[in-house]
Amino acid sequence: MAPRLTVVVPLYNVEEYLGACLSSLAEQTMPDLEVVLVDDGSTDNGPALAQEFADRDPRFRLLRQENAGLGAARNAGVREARPGAEFLTFVDSDDVVPPGAYARMLAELDRSGSDFATGNVLRLRAGGDLEQSPMFRKPMEKARRATHVTRDWILLGDRIACNKVFRRAFWDEHAFAFPTGVLYEDIAVVLPAHFLARSVDVVEEPVYHWRDRDGSITTRRAVPRGIRDRVTAVTTVSRFLAARPGLAEARRRYDAHALSGDLWLFIEALGGGDAEFHEAFLKHAGAFAATVEPAVLAGLPLHLRVKWQLIRERRLPELLALLADEKKDRDTFHVTGLLRPRAHHPAVRDPLPPATTALTSADLPVHAHLTEAVWRDGLLHLTGHAYVRNAPGGPVRLGWLRSGKRLIPLRVRPVPGDEATALSGRSLHRYDRAGFTAVVDPRRLAGKASGVRTTWKLEAVVVGAGRPRRGPMRLVGTPAPPAVTYTDERTRIVPVLSGNKLELRTERVAAVLTGQSAVEDTVRLEVKILGDAGPVALRLTEWRTKETREFALRGSLGSRAADIPLSAFRGQDDIWGVQLVGEGAPLTVAARAAGPDGRYALPDGRELHTAPNPSGDLVLTDRPVQPVVTSAAWEEPGALILEGAFPEPTGAFRELVLRHSGHREEVVVGLERGDGDGFRAVIAPAAVEGPGGALPLAEGRWYLFLREPGERDPEAYRPLRASTPLHPALPTQRQVDGRDFLLQRRHHDRLVLESVSALPVDERGAYGQRIQRERYAGLRAATVDELRPAVLYSSFDGRQYSDSPRAVHRELASRGRDIEHLWVVRDQQAAVPEGVRPVALHSADWYDALARSRWIVTNTHLPEWFERAEGQTVVQTWHGTPLKRIGRDLAGAPHADAAYMASMEHRSAQWSVLVSPNSFSTPVLRRAFGYSGEVLECGYPRNDLLHAPDRDGTAAAVRERLALPEGRRVILYAPTWREDRPRQGGRHGFDLRLDLERARESLGEDHVLLVRRHYLVGGSVPDTAFVRDVSRHPDVADLLLISDVLVTDYSSIMFDFAQTGRPMLFHTHDLAHYRDTLRGFCFDFEQRAPGPLVPDSAGIVAALRDPETATAGHREAYERFRETFCDLDDGTAAAAVVDRMLKGEQA
Repeated sequence: MAPRLTVVVPLYNVEEYLGACLSSLAEQTMPDLEVVLVDDGSTDNGPALAQEFADRDPRFRLLRQENAGLGAARNAGVREARPGAEFLTFVDSDDVVPPGAYARMLAELDRSGSDFATGNVLRLRAGGDLEQSPMFRKPMEKARRATHVTRDWILLGDRIACNKVFRRAFWDEHAFAFPTGVLYEDIAVVLPAHFLARSVDVVEEPVYHWRDRDGSITTRRAVPRGIRDRVTAVTTVSRFLAARPGLAEARRRYDAHALSGDLWLFIEALGGGDAEFHEAFLKHAGAFAATVEPAVLAGLPLHLRVKWQLIRERRLPELLALLADEKKDRDTFHVTGLLRPRAHHPAVRDPLPPATTALTSADLPVHAHLTEAVWRDGLLHLTGHAYVRNAPGGPVRLGWLRSGKRLIPLRVRPVPGDEATALSGRSLHRYDRAGFTAVVDPRRLAGKASGVRTTWKLEAVVVGAGRPRRGPMRLVGTPAPPAVTYTDERTRIVPVLSGNKLELRTERVAAVLTGQSAVEDTVRLEVKILGDAGPVALRLTEWRTKETREFALRGSLGSRAADIPLSAFRGQDDIWGVQLVGEGAPLTVAARAAGPDGRYALPDGRELHTAPNPSGDLVLTDRPVQPVVTSAAWEEPGALILEGAFPEPTGAFRELVLRHSGHREEVVVGLERGDGDGFRAVIAPAAVEGPGGALPLAEGRWYLFLREPGERDPEAYRPLRASTPLHPALPTQRQVDGRDFLLQRRHHDRLVLESVSALPVDERGAYGQRIQRERYAGLRAATVDELRPAVLYSSFDGRQYSDSPRAVHRELASRGRDIEHLWVVRDQQAAVPEGVRPVALHSADWYDALARSRWIVTNTHLPEWFERAEGQTVVQTWHGTPLKRIGRDLAGAPHADAAYMASMEHRSAQWSVLVSPNSFSTPVLRRAFGYSGEVLECGYPRNDLLHAPDRDGTAAAVRERLALPEGRRVILYAPTWREDRPRQGGRHGFDLRLDLERARESLGEDHVLLVRRHYLVGGSVPDTAFVRDVSRHPDVADLLLISDVLVTDYSSIMFDFAQTGRPMLFHTHDLAHYRDTLRGFCFDFEQRAPGPLVPDSAGIVAALRDPETATAGHREAYERFRETFCDLDDGTAAAAVVDRMLKGEQA
């Protein structure tokens, strides 16, 4: 009997991922399938692995052919499919199909009779994380049965084959075949199939996991073959549509989609391409654009119209300059002309056709942002700013509430708008007159309402580019909207967010909760009916499943009650809406914010929570017990006091955690748990204690949780929630030591503490920074006499008081010179010692110090615009011996930044001297940085500490500061960063591959594990008796002193630790990928490593039981390693650097 589904899987040199792919097919819940594996001339062990699957599972068959490319391999697989198979699909051999995907898609096709089904796609990131593929977010946003691309134009973006199941009859009817010998072969088949299909089913659930793999076709853009084949593919589709009657509109839409989607990807890659790619792009992309109707080009958004006109005119230098500008300043331009406004981009030197630069209303939107929307004294107070984007900023003229054609004017009062400029993200324009305040009286809305519900939209009106323009008022940062308020017993005002647009709904209330209580094993809900209706039952409706349950109402006509057994709730995270039902329409039950929330114990550590939802309607939530804050108040000198209740029966949740919403770093603060359910926490956001001393919370939003000590899984944390009566009191703000902190609600009742930027508002944002850069150019000293006797130190761009700059500072300070010491500090996140003045990164002081300090000592690159002044000495210490490739040596690497590499020669030309840590590094650093100046071969100043006479005393002090138990061996685990890990909040994800629980079981009695994340990596590791997260410790050199063994991967910390002579283990779980694809090495690491390379966590843990024995076979390699890479370190490097700095200076 023929299988229902044929799965065609071409394979070519993807051994590393093939097992996961084939296992996902073998484990599909639909067993009635065949898998045709086509070996396209692989040279790795992938075919052997495929044969193993074929040998043990008769559904798998392996075919072999000479290498002919993906398209040919797919076609071969289709030809070999068993006759009679009803459906056909394709899988790339490095991807994964989630369980049940094919069963789900075939079920849809069986119901609909459509020609194919297409489903949602997730990107499978390095490390295994799954994220929604942006390409499929909109097309697969909701399920549709029997639709068609001509009714659903967003499906033009659904252009890959692997997320689809085709009817074989449909495939054969149109004789589909993939083009051969080209890239992007899917497009020429999938898009015509969309138009030829009678109907298509869209499945919103993920049916395919698309691996994000360095070096794959989808990650390589700036190659001539890529643009040639992409243009060939889209041209094929465009011609297909042009040749068919009735599809002229479809062709226009597709051409516009290709210009703004398929080919836009290559426009973005131009900055990283070479001359050959540039020429290929202009040739092929320009040829396609020449076939597109002028009306299609004219209908593109402004930024695309300008770029495609530059492409058609082959004005590549201006296009590249425009793209570079847009990386820093997206969609920014000057507006010229009042009657016929046009755009002028500073990067575009010569005029463009008027039709290209003509501005429409869509190109000049009003940005009206509310920074505050709060109820005070019964009135809604609004504070914000409004301006026309890219037009000169004028004052806000007026505002109104609009419902259809009805308007309620708002009295708008202008206020200073510096914050508008900072938040605009644009460097060309200042909006200091854009600020406004307004007040909404809810009684005016209630008096103008009509019917049961009226929605009022808040809008601002400003003048820009020659005429008044209006736009919706949006809440900045999309916090929870203001709480529901009542104008009388039956009328309420419900603030809602539509997207982030603030709207106010006036609603008539038919029934309201008047009381609730626990009566034995039931919850009694008491309601008041505000009308003539006579309901007989209270109905609960589960929001997701729509399941309903009814309970009898008792009492008089106006006041009723219902008893709901707690046994009715199943412990399934259900949310139940509440209505009263009878003969007439159901009455939704409202709940006033003034009343306390209900909390009723359920089995297994759960509770039934009864409270109003964001719309003010009563909901019953079956959930794990949550910590609920009932009081939040600021006390001097800046402490936030939170009090609440958490009736969790185990008492295990004893840590209050603040978790950053971006980079996921965590801070643990004190929590007091009483004998009962209550808790109290004191948060000092301007002085959070840590290894580096008391520092403010870093800029951003910090979510609040309770957790069990040592718990690593954020899913097991319990979020702090605001009780409903607390909602009107939020947000609450306090300025402490010049920095603003704001406690607010998000997602209705989640508590978030926001730390605002410490920079003055006029120094923030793109405009403020442009003004400072222009100021810097004027401040730069023209002669040595204009320089101030100061040293500006920078370590890791202001993140730490550490590394070689710290050692140089200490040496220079010890000499007693009359020199001012300045230290760059990023976001107040580094504590500096007495005698050093902190200089905030990106502040006016920082620009001034860069321009006029006599000396600059840095271990990272200075800004690209920095120019060394006459007489200024710039010492570049760098921050590690290069094992992995850096700088210009990264050319060709998948994550190489072409603009960064191109800037190397200019940046390094600003250095007076480059410090080299060893003889090996000197030529590598010269080549990587394009540096031809003076090199000081003296070793690293940061390593002087390892040779200092008092190093044992320093080590004892470090152990005491970290509170490490006496007698325990110290393991330092310090992996490097990986560019292919997703970035969040400016940092890469932490890919912790060491099994901490297994390590604790094996080593916990007599070891302590210090975890040190790279400074470019986010996340946290909760402290336990065995594990300490020391990533915030100011200087890793202190940790090297106290560590008995080092575990790393490819970090340069190995060269520093080698000076101790202590054992090193290398956790090389991704060696081949890191070496051959991601980064590459400067020497043969496998041959020269001073310790064993261990690929798995179990091996690392076993070796740590006896590291001396585990590393015994590498003793000679260790000594050779030290001879090569520690040849200059003798404890005097900082003195040598200071001697060079002061050369020619009078004592």
